[in-house]
Amino acid sequence: MDPDSFRLRVLWKLPQLPRKKIRRFIAMGDKYRSLGNEAKAQLCYSRSMDLAKNIRAVHLTKKLERRVR
Repeated sequence: MDPDSFRLRVLWKLPQLPRKKIRRFIAMGDKYRSLGNEAKAQLCYSRSMDLAKNIRAVHLTKKLERRVR
């Protein structure tokens, strides 16, 4: 089992404000992308995108769309 995958699952389940959680997952996606792990970066971005759409955070959705492209 990959410790980073476990960490992502734990962070996803922790109770936090949605915007803070989105920003944290965006930062983690950027970190994974800079390390060359594109699969985990896409996972972080997709989870952030889902949450941003659920809470209707248009600004964060646009920010994520720029990063995913």
